[in-house]
Amino acid sequence: MTYILIFFLTYVLHLLLKLNWVCTAVVLVFLLVMQHFHRIKGQRFQEARKRFLDVSLYIDTLLYSFLKEQKIIRAFEDVKSTLADGHMKETVSRAIDHMMLTFDETEVFVDAMRIIEDEYKCNRIVNAHEFMAHAEYYGGDIKESARILLKDKSAWERRILRNIEDRQRMFHQIILSVVTSVIISGIILYLPVLSMDISSNIIVQILSVALIVLDDLIILWGQKFLEVDYLGIDLLPEDDKHAKKLEEYKAYNPAKELRASILMAVIPALASAFLLYTDRQWPAVAAMGAALICLNQHRIGHRLMKKNLIADVKSAFPKWLMDLALLIQSENVQVAIQKSREHIPVILKEEVNTLVERLDVEPESSDPYHRFLDCLNLPEINAAMGMLYAVSIGNSGNCGSQIDELITKNLEMLDVADTARLKDKTAGMYLLFLAPVITASFKMIVDMAIFLISFLSYKVV
Repeated sequence: MTYILIFFLTYVLHLLLKLNWVCTAVVLVFLLVMQHFHRIKGQRFQEARKRFLDVSLYIDTLLYSFLKEQKIIRAFEDVKSTLADGHMKETVSRAIDHMMLTFDETEVFVDAMRIIEDEYKCNRIVNAHEFMAHAEYYGGDIKESARILLKDKSAWERRILRNIEDRQRMFHQIILSVVTSVIISGIILYLPVLSMDISSNIIVQILSVALIVLDDLIILWGQKFLEVDYLGIDLLPEDDKHAKKLEEYKAYNPAKELRASILMAVIPALASAFLLYTDRQWPAVAAMGAALICLNQHRIGHRLMKKNLIADVKSAFPKWLMDLALLIQSENVQVAIQKSREHIPVILKEEVNTLVERLDVEPESSDPYHRFLDCLNLPEINAAMGMLYAVSIGNSGNCGSQIDELITKNLEMLDVADTARLKDKTAGMYLLFLAPVITASFKMIVDMAIFLISFLSYKVV
């Protein structure tokens, strides 16, 4: 069926763009080759989407089963019986076999769950497994922690599914843009002016083939935005460069940076003076603009750094606060902060270490909480840290409701921040939506130029 559609599409393009049979054969071969790559990318998208849905079902089933059974092995057996045949079920079976057949390890459950974590790189799976392992070994009330994990997972699932729908919609818009651009390019060749037909011109033929090739590559590029790993699409970078961003911002020295900017502005300023002296006013204006930009580059760079840093911190802070909320169920706030450093996003690592040091010196004071990320002055983070301090001091026995309010606000912050980051990652699809307009416009300009030359030649004759 696919090959029939390709032959049909090729014939439509042959008629629409008035391709000769040689160019038509080239287009047909190209489309036959490219359909292989389109099919592969389509399959990868379906696999990525299925992996996400499998993990979503796995986390839900696992947590609800653990709440009922309160035993890891029984929860995994329930999950296995629920899952349909496929890779996820096979992975869960391997984990169960490890639990049942291993007798010489002290952390059998942890190692078994790591089999699934290694196969599906997802923070939500890790959080669920750590919660279950802690409850299995130490006991305690697990309902509140499970409720937190399930609320977080539900919000995460909605965000990713919404992002998948957005990507699919934008991909369909890219295809529509390609189809429209090709149709408009073909219409030009049918303009009834003096019975002239420029379609036989070799340049027009080559441009028509180039238009088809470029538009197909645009569609292929758009498919790359669909085949991403949806399990880790919202993860923050964990490299050393990302970890130092906050420290670099705090180490900013206005006086030192101003001196560097002045040195950078010297050359364009001298060039501006020389151009004014030689009465070249517009080049002098351009040089003045360059001098002003160089003179203020440190301020511009600092503001851009703060903007990018705030976006990263707004995503990292709720993730850290989520781990903290889980730990608070069994620990006091100060101990929970210390233990949270094990999985903290790298961009907050130094700031949380500083918070721990300040709490060691002033455990009862609110100052360490209020000074957390004070360099960015973010109201939502200041409010969350103030609420965290209120939980730490008990506040007349209202800790339960305060923690619940803290979790609710945290989930709202996380949803807003991650939604914005996911939208940023699809921004390239909008550029692809505009790309066919550029290719079609270039072809139309050349076609009209050839048409004009032919028209003038016709008038001369």
